[in-house]
Amino acid sequence: MTNTQSSPDSYQQALEDFGITQLLSRLSNYSDADLDATSMNLEEQELESLAAILIGQLTQTLNGKLIASYFNAIRQGNLNVFHCPINLEFAHSVELPEDFPNGALPPQFLYGDKLRLVSPTSEGESGVVIGRFYNYAPHRCCWMWHYILWLDTDSCSATWLVATTAWEEDLQPIIQDETV
Repeated sequence: MTNTQSSPDSYQQALEDFGITQLLSRLSNYSDADLDATSMNLEEQELESLAAILIGQLTQTLNGKLIASYFNAIRQGNLNVFHCPINLEFAHSVELPEDFPNGALPPQFLYGDKLRLVSPTSEGESGVVIGRFYNYAPHRCCWMWHYILWLDTDSCSATWLVATTAWEEDLQPIIQDETV
């Protein structure tokens, strides 16, 4: 990252506004069981290269669910989500459980079921089950059913998203009032 000649103040302000300054500071002072950056006497160019690599990796690993959750949080005024670590969903193994499908619980919801998302970040979202898949749930450390939901047009996210995914535990049937 080279400082521009024309407006160094605006360049520094942009680095600050987009969190690059904080990232470089965090990298230069990072310490855990595997790395103590302060003892490595890292040069500015090394820190900037590492920051560029990390930003590039983040760009490559973005997914619609994550982006939609952040947009939803921004629009709902819930800024607490930005203090939570990003939870990337990677299985510990790419192998299905040995006893799949016999050992798996049957899916609770069927195609066409009308459901409501009940997770705290999904208030006001509902839709119809159009698919499901058996997926590793890192928050439960086990394999679970994950559903694809076609969002209702009156869902909060419907203006920028037509479908989303949700864990079985984050879904609840919508009981239709038969007297209406």
